[in-house]
Amino acid sequence: MYPLSASSMSDDGDFIVVLDAGHGGKDPGTIGTSRSNREKDIAFNITMEVGRMLKSNNPNIKVVYTRSKDVFVELGRRAEIANDAKADLFISIHVNSLPKGSRRSVNGVQSYTLSLSTAETNLEVEKRENSVIALEGEAAKKYNYNATPESNIMFELMQDHDMKESVAFAQTVQNEMIRTGGRKDMGVRQANLAVLRLTYMPSVLLEVGFMSNPTEEKFLMSSNGQKKMSNSIYNAIVQYVSARTGQPQAYQPAIEAAPEEKAAPAQAVTVSSNTPKITYKVQVLAGNVKLKSNDRQFKGLKCEMHTKNGKYIYTHGAASTRKEAEKIRKSILKKFPGAFIVQFEE
Repeated sequence: MYPLSASSMSDDGDFIVVLDAGHGGKDPGTIGTSRSNREKDIAFNITMEVGRMLKSNNPNIKVVYTRSKDVFVELGRRAEIANDAKADLFISIHVNSLPKGSRRSVNGVQSYTLSLSTAETNLEVEKRENSVIALEGEAAKKYNYNATPESNIMFELMQDHDMKESVAFAQTVQNEMIRTGGRKDMGVRQANLAVLRLTYMPSVLLEVGFMSNPTEEKFLMSSNGQKKMSNSIYNAIVQYVSARTGQPQAYQPAIEAAPEEKAAPAQAVTVSSNTPKITYKVQVLAGNVKLKSNDRQFKGLKCEMHTKNGKYIYTHGAASTRKEAEKIRKSILKKFPGAFIVQFEE
């Protein structure tokens, strides 16, 4: 058994997905061959279509937007919206580009998860996606802080339980953008992106194509191209939710039709009979020290120890559903206000 993720699903049992349309308002993002071909519009159209399909076909998925019109939203505010919503998944949608003079033939899709190690990151993507901070004026000060070894350790512990799930979703959505969207695979990558760094749930930033490639620009500006990419992201979300909740979701087949033709109706996706058994537990502590079962840090609770990436993780209770696990979590909040739910797979 190993811990899969943390969860803070809403009290009514909904799986909360926050959709973040990149850029907006005074920040157009990447510009294409025409000044009217803007990243912010492509990202917005795809985001709203994904949300529309989720709301229409999946009543147990709650959709929250960071922006629902053409407005400028600070990166920190986007993360705040996701954190305040207690989201189970955060998806930021963008369009890629290479600097002038670079190869215009480069094309394809990329899915990014957070990395704090600059040696493993894509610096061009970091510079471009974080450049919006320059438009935030005084508000940008919140990104500047003097990190201490203690604060870095705390941050890593907070992010650790989400990283595996972020990668799992990134791989799922990357596969769907290739299969459903018909795009070239440029891989699942990592970058130190502010909007991902500030969120406290599984989070992924998607680059749905290259505006610097004329052919891909034309595809992304077309209604059919945007529909294909919307379907790709939608399919990845419902697969992820279905696997995590055990509840069938409506799945959208790949679109080969022309823009004016209707796509095939959504089909139900079910969890196969060999789906691993999921157990939900409440994590109360994590660290590098192995504690005895009667350690006073457990505050009298009976806790179970697990190991992950060289760390010790301590959980309390066990349940077969998130709803039952949430009751356990609430019952110990006075002792452990920061307790959260994790999944274990057998």
